[in-house]
Order: sequence, then structure tokens, then C-alpha cells
Amino acid sequence: MRGVAKSLSILAIAASPLFSWSNHFLYNREALSVLPELANAQPVRVELLEDFLLKEQEGLSALLDKVEAEAKESYAKYAPQPPHLAFRGGDASNIRQNFLRALRINPNTPLGYYLQQLPGKKPPGKIIDPNKVSIFGEKDIVPRYIMYEIKKGDLVHPLDVVATAGDEPDFGIDINLFIDNDAEFSKDYGFGKQSFGDPKLYYGSQAPFHIGYYHEAGIIFLAAGFLKRTYPRYRVHQFLNLARYALKTGHPYWGYRFLGWGLHYIGDLTQPYHARVLPNYGALSMLWINTKAIFGFPKAKNEAIDRISSRHTTIENYVFQELVTAYKSQNTAHPILAAVRDTSTDAQWGEFDGEYIVEKLTKESVGISDELDTLIDKANLLKGFSESNELPERDPQAIAELNLLLARHFRSVGAHTRNYVRAGLRP
Repeated sequence: MRGVAKSLSILAIAASPLFSWSNHFLYNREALSVLPELANAQPVRVELLEDFLLKEQEGLSALLDKVEAEAKESYAKYAPQPPHLAFRGGDASNIRQNFLRALRINPNTPLGYYLQQLPGKKPPGKIIDPNKVSIFGEKDIVPRYIMYEIKKGDLVHPLDVVATAGDEPDFGIDINLFIDNDAEFSKDYGFGKQSFGDPKLYYGSQAPFHIGYYHEAGIIFLAAGFLKRTYPRYRVHQFLNLARYALKTGHPYWGYRFLGWGLHYIGDLTQPYHARVLPNYGALSMLWINTKAIFGFPKAKNEAIDRISSRHTTIENYVFQELVTAYKSQNTAHPILAAVRDTSTDAQWGEFDGEYIVEKLTKESVGISDELDTLIDKANLLKGFSESNELPERDPQAIAELNLLLARHFRSVGAHTRNYVRAGLRP
């Protein structure tokens, strides 16, 4: 069993996607534009993080102690926060670092002040330096985002703050947090060795924070228990509690921004390739191809890795280009945009609570994973799609089926998005 687990580990490293839906803002903003509690909220003033922390350090210390105690009790595979990282405030010179370290996020994340703009619209402010947004700078930001600067005291709309912040965890928050990531700060964080995802790849070290494998077969978890060591629920728990606290204590800008941080992980887990290791592969098939790899026959394993990786990347790019094109052409009736605004199924999912992610959200993502994976293949999308261009290889009928599936799924994505935000805004 140990050999099978080792091989499955290799498979998970290679197959784990590095991104979810590309640029969450493109659907977050549309989904939240029909949530009256947010859309009709009054503008708020931008507040510096340090100002918030200095004013609320005593209350935040108690809050974060409570959050950590609840996480330790609730999550079976949770890695407890080392006691020396507990937040105890500080002064202007160190309180930011103390806070980020207490949250166990990358302390080098810029956390600049900015908002996103939709494609096809002129940003109302100066385009922000990418190094103020992401630890990866221009490499990360320029291709897919339009971001402009805001500053302390500016009035901004809560809808824009939440929707923009929904991408922020992809800009460095969860990078290099494990002991084998060669970062000095990660040696103190207590997360141990990276459970899966390639620690040497560009975004590989964030994989266990942005993926939630909760519904694999028991035999897979028995052979590869490391798949259970994922942390999106922990992040949602942290940031949802911070959002509620900031809103309650009169710091709405940070309340909405923290709410957006937690929303990112909700969006990630609506991506089927973030909730299922290998769609269209049964448990026995997974074990068999990895067993063959152990004995020196890696062809089937490599084919599975290539198949899943290419399909994940392709569907991400396809949805991104569909949305960008819709916004640029002012086609607000596009099926995905119309679906994500549809509130008709919000209530059927029930209120967002501690079990929502596992029992509702990811169950649905896993439930459509085989069909999505099959339709990508049936539509010949890997050969029939390139940078929003329709190529002759595409199968029009299968593309139509794929678009219907995506529209149906994004109606649920919108519902999950709003249900989470409702929970954050609830008194």
C-alpha cells in the first residue's frame, strides 16, 4: 500500500491544477450585482490595513484565538497553529507582519490598494504597478486583469471591493507555506511538508489551499491519505470570521475585502477539476495505472496526467475567453452571465454553514466532473479552441451541449457565491 500511495502522490502532483476559473472577478461581480444587500450598499472609504490592525488589535487577538480553536476542533486533518504565532498586536513597525504570520499567509504578499475593471471599459484610475498586487508582478497580472489604483480615504463601492478581492488569494497569499518550499517564514508555520502539488512549479505550492478532495472513494483515501490534507475550508473559516468582525466594528472596507478573500476558495471549489482528482477514472483504474507505474510501466499514468491537465487548462481558458468576449461586446445576455445572475436556485441550497462546502458545493462539482470531462473531449475542444478563435476541428453539437452544461453549472456557482456572501453580511 505504501508503494501505491507513493505513486498516487506523483499522480496528484502532476494532475493537480494550478488555477481554478481564470479571473474570478468576471463572474463574481455579475453574481453579486443581483444581491441587494451588497449591490445597494453605500460606498465605503478605503482604510489602510495597519490602521485597522492598530485600532482593533485587542479584539482581533481574541477573535483569531477563537478561530484557531474552532479549526482545531472541526477539521480532522488540520495543522494547528504554532502557539508562538498567535496574534498579540504590535506597533506600526510590526503589526502587519504579526497579523499575516498569525494567519499563516505569505508575509510578502503585497496587498496593495486597487480595484478591477471589466473588459471593454476604461478604468477610472491609474493602472496599478503589478508588483503592488502580486508577488509574481507582471508575469501574473498583465495578461488577464485590468486593475487600477485606489488610495486611503477614497470612496469605493462594496460590490467592487468584494468582487476584486475574490482573486487576491491567487496573488501570493498561499505561496510557499510548507516546510519544503524553501521559504524562511514557512519553517514556523506548522503545515509540514506539502501534501500534493509540485512545490517547484510556479504556482504549485498553493495547490493544497485551493483544492478540496472530499469525495474520493474510501480506498483512494486509504492508499493516499495526503489527499485529505487540504485547507480551503480553513481559509474560508478565517476570512469569513474576519469579515464579520471588521463589518461589526466599523471597518467596512476591510470587512468587504476579507469577505472577497474567502470567496476565492468558494469559487475554486466550484471548478470540477479542483474537487476531483481524475474525472472519468474509477478508483480501481487509478490504483491500477499507478501500480503499473511502480513496476516501471508509466505510460498509462502519464497519459492520465496529460489528459486531465490539458482538459483543466482548456476549459479554464474557454470560459475566460467567453466572458471577456461577452463583456467587450456588451452581451450581458450571454448564457454564462445570465446563469450566474439567476437567483432562482439560491434558496434550495440552504444557508451557508460549516458543512456547506463539503455536503453541497463540492458534491455538485464532483457530480458534473465526468460529464464536463467527456464533453471537452467530445467537442474536440483541445484542438478546436485557441485564444477565443473557433477552429474547424470543433464539434458544434457537442459545443452546444458543453455550453448548456456550463450555463447550468454557473447558475449554481452564482448561488454558492451569493449564499457565502449572505453569510458574511448576516448580523
